[in-house]
Amino acid sequence: MTAGEKPAASSPKEEGYNAHIGKIARGAGTSSVGQGVGRVLAFATQVILARMFGPAQVGFYVIGISVVQACSVLAVSGMDNVVVRYVARYRADGDAARVRGVILLVLGITFALSLALSVLVFAGAGWLADVVFQKPFLENIFRAFSVATPFFTLMTVTLYASQGFQTVKYVTYVEEVARPLINLALVGVFYLLGAQILGAVAAYALSMALGAGLALYYLRRLLPELTRRAAPAKYETREILISSGPIMVAKLTTYVNGWAMTWVLGAFVAAREVGIFNAAFRTAALSGLVLTAFSGIFAPMISDLYQRGSLDRLGLLYKDVSRWIFTGSLAVFLLTALLSKDVLAVFGPEFVVGWPVVIVVSLGQLFSASVGVTGKILMMTGNERRAMWSRVIATAITLAAGLALVPSYGLLGAATAAAAGLIAVNALTLFAVSRLLGFWPYNLLYLKPLSAGLLAAGASLAARWALQPSEGAAAILVLTPLFLVLFAAFSAAFRISDSDRQFLKASWSAMRRKTKGKTKAKGARAAPPKP
Repeated sequence: MTAGEKPAASSPKEEGYNAHIGKIARGAGTSSVGQGVGRVLAFATQVILARMFGPAQVGFYVIGISVVQACSVLAVSGMDNVVVRYVARYRADGDAARVRGVILLVLGITFALSLALSVLVFAGAGWLADVVFQKPFLENIFRAFSVATPFFTLMTVTLYASQGFQTVKYVTYVEEVARPLINLALVGVFYLLGAQILGAVAAYALSMALGAGLALYYLRRLLPELTRRAAPAKYETREILISSGPIMVAKLTTYVNGWAMTWVLGAFVAAREVGIFNAAFRTAALSGLVLTAFSGIFAPMISDLYQRGSLDRLGLLYKDVSRWIFTGSLAVFLLTALLSKDVLAVFGPEFVVGWPVVIVVSLGQLFSASVGVTGKILMMTGNERRAMWSRVIATAITLAAGLALVPSYGLLGAATAAAAGLIAVNALTLFAVSRLLGFWPYNLLYLKPLSAGLLAAGASLAARWALQPSEGAAAILVLTPLFLVLFAAFSAAFRISDSDRQFLKASWSAMRRKTKGKTKAKGARAAPPKP
């Protein structure tokens, strides 16, 4: 369906609003747990690397990752979101042949492109290191990272294809748990073998290869006929390629927007500053965890509801989902702002100077959370070009601000430019969604989590002044549970809406079912065999 086409009429068997809330609650809950585990593992990996090698070596590592991920974005060519949209759409139509066809087509194209780009990076590693970044040691880093590109691309596209089946558990397990855990374990193994920072690069590449294998295994479980040659497959090549074009530009500019300051810092300052910025930026990025958790399960639902013509229901869901995202993100933002110096001290004393980066970038992340999944809505409703141009403009703003501010203001200039890009892209996509579909996230209900958060933050600051815990891990262990309890208590003091109550009820029910399921499984394994 293109942007100019009218959506089909609503189905009489369409699921109720509460059923959609329940599905979002279950999916977001699963994704949130996985995202939390994944962020903890990724964070732990960065802390360990910082402790092992220091900010300069970590800076080289981060620049290398930025290049290999750029190659993956180019190889995917926007087909990650396309495969979610069309798998969900063809499944809604009951067209199994086209479901299989779109998955095979996207996997084949992206894997071929990733191989070509991997060869180019390997061959051009010397030029990138000497001419672009003027850091000769990066040549070996780039060549080692180039091996990971095909596996990274294959894993990414395969996991996105699984999201088209309106499930996020495989994405959560592979991308957020299994692969980061494998990477962390391999980092330790290679360090013990004396491989230094190149060992960490090798660990990254091997974890991507294993992650790609797991992703393919789970996709085949969702679609057993995927590898059956006799199974029918219809390839809508032209439609897929046309749809992926604007999304590719949007994804590429989003990627550039996220990594631009790493490149600008790498060109103007020492690798040490890049390492400090990366630690601070990752800490600030924790505020985006909730948005990512909801977007994975909500994206195929957007496509499905739009295809059915349920725009009123989609608009209501968008408003509720945006408020839930903002509530969770606000808690994370306030916590990271309160503990910014303490968190960076965990990386090492030399990283603490990056605390203003945490505050500034987190503000941009919070605004992003407040508008919700506007980019996904545009992409899933045939308005890819709007999303593309929003990201192009925002990326131009980020680069221009970075080039103007970094030479004079260093880390703070890079943080300001990064936050400006986040605010710009979300303001532009929000305007587009409001104008095209009439959706708007904000209402007076936003004041409730905001009030609860400010009260909890104020009480936590007072407790810090009274208790005076040591900076670093001690302050984190004391103030984190205190703030979360206070935030929950103040939130409960305000009257919640019916949809909020339904969401919490569905989340609690899903948690209880999983707990009971695990208990029964353990009991079954522990039961003695019958004589």
